[in-house]
Amino acid sequence: MAYTKNYKSLCTFTEAFSVMEQQELIPHLFRAEYRKIVSVLCRGFGFDQIEIAEDIASDTFLTAAQSWGLNGVPQNPTAWLYNVAKNKAKNYLQHYSIFKSKIAPEIKNTSSDLHENEIDLSPQNINDSQLQMMFAICHPSIAAEA
Repeated sequence: MAYTKNYKSLCTFTEAFSVMEQQELIPHLFRAEYRKIVSVLCRGFGFDQIEIAEDIASDTFLTAAQSWGLNGVPQNPTAWLYNVAKNKAKNYLQHYSIFKSKIAPEIKNTSSDLHENEIDLSPQNINDSQLQMMFAICHPSIAAEA
């Protein structure tokens, strides 16, 4: 009986220590690896795209916090971060390529229409828009869980 009680308390202590280690690991890796990931991405994107590199690096750490919280810390967290950053950079380049080849030309063609349809930011329009949004989200066809 005493053995079982000690084993349970040891497991609880080990789990708590593991959670504490994990909570300290991501901030440590952020301080140590963030600037390196941004540097590698800037070298690939160009320094004029530093904001994109920073966004990808930040998103990589957000993904780490979400994933590691559910699945546990990988065996090599640093390699995991670089691999995820590389995949996110590839995804960005693919999306940017599609945007540049398909969406941007369409925006150019309709840009003259955009200037005609300015957004009304008058107080009355803001109030009406908020009221319309409240009715939309409170519609009876939307489930209460949503």
